[in-house]
Amino acid sequence: MKPEKHTGALIGRLLALATFAATLTACCAISAQPSEGSGGPRRPPAEALDACKTASSGQECSFTSPHGSVKGTCWAPEGKPLACKPKDAPAGSPSAPKQ
Repeated sequence: MKPEKHTGALIGRLLALATFAATLTACCAISAQPSEGSGGPRRPPAEALDACKTASSGQECSFTSPHGSVKGTCWAPEGKPLACKPKDAPAGSPSAPKQ
């Protein structure tokens, strides 16, 4: 075989490999994006956690936030610490206290 045929095949394979590597890198970068700030669950503020440190689930609570005084109920999803959930929490958040 002539050297030109080997060089053309080698360049084609290298081009295909580079394209595959670029695609794989892009896919990995997209899937590694943190959920924070993209609609994922947010952590309660420290004040909300502190308000329920010595309370039990379902007990009334209150704390002061940078936006003012907040009243609510101590609540926690499964496996998470109790936090003071505001009475006027958005409709999308769970509302039933953990038993």
